Amino acid sequence: MSERVIVVGAGVVGIATALQLRQAGLEVLLLDRGEPARETSYGNAGALAVSDVIPLAEPGVWRRLPGWLLDPLGPLAVRWRYLPSLAPWLARFALASRPAQVAALTRALAALLNRAAADYAPLVAQAGLDGMWRRHGALTLYRDAAELEQALPAWRRKAEHGVAWQTLDRSAAQACEPMLQDGWERAVKVAAWSHVDDPYLFSRGLFDAFLVAGGAFERVEATALSERGGKVDGVVCADGRTLAAGNVIVTAGIWSDRFTRQCRYRVPLESERGYHVNLPKAGVALRHFIQCASESFVILPLADGGLRLAGTVELAHRDAAPDWRRAEILLDKARRIVGDFSTEGMTLWMGNRPSLPDTVPVIGPAPDRQGLYFAFGHGHLGLTLAATTGALLCDMLLQRPSGLDLRPYRLARF
Repeated sequence: MSERVIVVGAGVVGIATALQLRQAGLEVLLLDRGEPARETSYGNAGALAVSDVIPLAEPGVWRRLPGWLLDPLGPLAVRWRYLPSLAPWLARFALASRPAQVAALTRALAALLNRAAADYAPLVAQAGLDGMWRRHGALTLYRDAAELEQALPAWRRKAEHGVAWQTLDRSAAQACEPMLQDGWERAVKVAAWSHVDDPYLFSRGLFDAFLVAGGAFERVEATALSERGGKVDGVVCADGRTLAAGNVIVTAGIWSDRFTRQCRYRVPLESERGYHVNLPKAGVALRHFIQCASESFVILPLADGGLRLAGTVELAHRDAAPDWRRAEILLDKARRIVGDFSTEGMTLWMGNRPSLPDTVPVIGPAPDRQGLYFAFGHGHLGLTLAATTGALLCDMLLQRPSGLDLRPYRLARF
């Protein structure tokens, strides 16, 4: 029997996992049907969003469903056509919004997020990516004191879970970001928030470090698991080969359900489709990651004055045609925050974030099959939690204590 570990899926979660397994001395083969880091990891918002400890399913969230259906360009939209197939996911989303459930989910997310930066530090150092990791904090903007006041209960809940933050008046916010336009009277700064200059290049840097460390990569599609006697012993590939392994870890993002279905696990995985506008020559020098609270979008400072505008959520089938209006409306929204900018070289992108209704990712072993592990469902926290996910999986395979209660992340919760 092979002793190697096969990691299926070379997004940032799979790459960070493979790198840490290789650092621990294990033989690792990373597989992907395409180029590493070219799916959702290519187009994410580039943040280590360490303050996002509250799940998307907040109390009373179900009351917002009519608005999501009626406004296709709103911060969160649901396409009518896909409502029947999305209904089971939305029902679980509503159940996850019960106050007791939200409290438990917040604890589970905070336990992961509070260690995210520490888990990344050794990987960034090994890959030589320190110059790309910007630890300048984030500003969340509010139009006035009343809008901030409405948000303070959520910020106080975050503080209870280890998130340090401070409020800024207009002059203090503009001192942090001189490009900030009038009309934003209050802000909240989270100093521990960080971002990377380019999510794709950052993920590729981790991938290159994996190869340098002796890891192996094959560009091939894994289509099924190979099983014998209740033990997963490899993967079957589209080219007809069966690749042997002592352990298999599925980190295939939105496509992870191919393997959960084979095992007859019923997991409510849907696409939280995200859009971005890339502006490589915007000519806007920002230091901080910017979030707009009222319109649920973000501005990522890229290298050399570039910007990436991202953040809106659309619930629809993973193969549905993009609605590029959702990206284009971000241009006017961003101008109201940082002023005018160049659109030379502008590109648009849409990707499928793998989303579970309770916002908490699956990280851990299969319930009834030895040698099989899953790590998916990170939603908008894929880049943020990639290193932590890999660290936890490494602990599991090496039978080391993790220091965390891992039950909230188990697949069997569904």
